[in-house]
Amino acid sequence: MSSRGMRARPALALFCGLALIAAACGGDDEESPSTDAAVETTAATEETDAAPETTAATEETDGATETTATETTDGGGGAEGIDDAIHGTGAEKFVADLTAASASPLAAEGEPIKIGFQNPEGDPNGSFPEFSLAAEATVEYINNELGGLGADIANGVPGRPIELVVCKMAITPDDSQRCANELLADGVELVFSSINFFGNHFPTYAAADLPVIVITPITVGDFTSPGVYSIGGGGGCLGVHTGLVEFATTEFGDIERLGIPWADTPPGVVCYYDLEKKPVDVLNGSVPGDAERAGSLPNLTSLGVPVKPATPDVTPLVTEILDFDPQVIIFSAQGADCWNWVDGMGRLGWTPDQVPLVLSGACIDFEAMAAAGDLAKGIYFVGAPGAVLNPIDSIEDPRDRFEAEIYQTKLIEYGLDPAELNKGFATQAATGLMSLWSYGAQIAADGGEVTGAALAEKYAASAGDHLFGSTPLSCSTAPAPYVAVCNAEVSATQWNGEALVPVRDRFSGLDLVAGTEIKPGPDA
Repeated sequence: MSSRGMRARPALALFCGLALIAAACGGDDEESPSTDAAVETTAATEETDAAPETTAATEETDGATETTATETTDGGGGAEGIDDAIHGTGAEKFVADLTAASASPLAAEGEPIKIGFQNPEGDPNGSFPEFSLAAEATVEYINNELGGLGADIANGVPGRPIELVVCKMAITPDDSQRCANELLADGVELVFSSINFFGNHFPTYAAADLPVIVITPITVGDFTSPGVYSIGGGGGCLGVHTGLVEFATTEFGDIERLGIPWADTPPGVVCYYDLEKKPVDVLNGSVPGDAERAGSLPNLTSLGVPVKPATPDVTPLVTEILDFDPQVIIFSAQGADCWNWVDGMGRLGWTPDQVPLVLSGACIDFEAMAAAGDLAKGIYFVGAPGAVLNPIDSIEDPRDRFEAEIYQTKLIEYGLDPAELNKGFATQAATGLMSLWSYGAQIAADGGEVTGAALAEKYAASAGDHLFGSTPLSCSTAPAPYVAVCNAEVSATQWNGEALVPVRDRFSGLDLVAGTEIKPGPDA
């Protein structure tokens, strides 16, 4: 392990057991309190406008992707216009390798390398099947076309196949621990933790010197644990929730009233009090902080209203928020709760034109957005940057366009249900597994052996490295005390009824908690 991975656990780790939760943390997406994105949402009975449009675009561009591949041995084909300075170190080679693999697929060979995948499924308090389903489809793509871990695409040398060992868990501390013990017994070399409300699995993995890659960080443990690399775009709650406040207080002028319904779960409590209410209080000057904007909005007030997951009737809670006469409303929750909230506001006469609503990326679900109709049109989303869900023919950047096409075609080809494809957590799963493949290729190119420890060293040393469908990965520059957070930038988009339209690219609200003490609850 690197010195980065072996740092002593900061004092903040004592809050490890408090999960920030997907929904309140956003997801990135997060970007997540209450689980940021997806207890099964009510399915729309017809396809979304965006999905057919995306399908048409991928059909138009499939041939173009194949024809850009060139038969070279230097990895240089098909990467014209890809700038490592913008997209991260290794972006050009990454695109060139995947382009070459599209023309000449390379199958993995040899003894599989076991990778654990711990994911909540089947619990009404948080169920994210799209995480594991997307991870499994991505692994199939890697094994069948990208040569597995440690492959040399340019020279046709295969690596080892990934064997993904999925442990499905309920939202309980005991089940979190059960999965950790079972994955260790299975002999995995590295574990992906999709989203976990408790953080109690980290000591178990640390005792076995097993590295953990967190896809959607939402707990203090996700942010501060040694041997943990939280690669989720937007830094989970840390980036997304501060980003929600940053966006709401800059995009709409000097607002004075901000409505904040929040996911009432253990992680949601932390996400709200530390990463939403506290930034508001830094802006109005009631909490000291080092942010450049500290104290700049002395008249800013907020109203937080806790929302239990799967609340059948949110009318009283919506009424409380709307009676506050907010100028902007922000909300992050599991997908079903996001759209239940939107429906509740609509029944009381709210429209997006009346009061702007900013949701976390965890709320993105194209079927639910289509079902909401005009109530969804105009809603903003803040989460991990990336264009993989946009219609391909609408994407101008060559790298973003290429990776969107890979995501939208390859995962479907390898078994992912189209209904799961357009969920924010599915994109994050693909990002995580593709990062593993990329680092495996680098290890092999350097003459090393691809092991869990070697992969962890690559994550630990990352400094502006290319990351599929996201912003560059920089675990080595993680700010104290959030030493495990590797990717805290977010972006803002707006749903136009058919697609997510970029509004603001690559910004951060992390400054709003700089120089403050963590506040995991109302009395802390």
